[in-house]
Amino acid sequence: MDENACRQWLNEVNWDMIHEDAVTMYLEWGNNNFKDTLRPPVTSSKEYSIYFVVDTWGEPKVVLNKMNNYGSTSLCEKKLPPDMAARYMKEIGGLRGIHELSAEVKAWVIKEMGMEQA
Repeated sequence: MDENACRQWLNEVNWDMIHEDAVTMYLEWGNNNFKDTLRPPVTSSKEYSIYFVVDTWGEPKVVLNKMNNYGSTSLCEKKLPPDMAARYMKEIGGLRGIHELSAEVKAWVIKEMGMEQA
């Protein structure tokens, strides 16, 4: 993981955000009734969320995303270690796509980024 590319965003990571909710909030923000105390509805085009996902379209990797009403931008990424990737893929039934972090992957990201807690 390119720590320099990620470091400026780490204080803004929303560990409770998942990709499906980010799409609903930002890309469909005027066209849904999304209400959640952890993820309040978007009220301005200047709002954004920073969150991690696991991308399994190729080799499984962790991606730090920034989502706003213009779409998603990958800020940095890192491949999962092979043994962790195999466990993760088994856990999600081998599905390809964009997924939320498991507890194991979250702990690994925190360690990789030198973060004490999240």
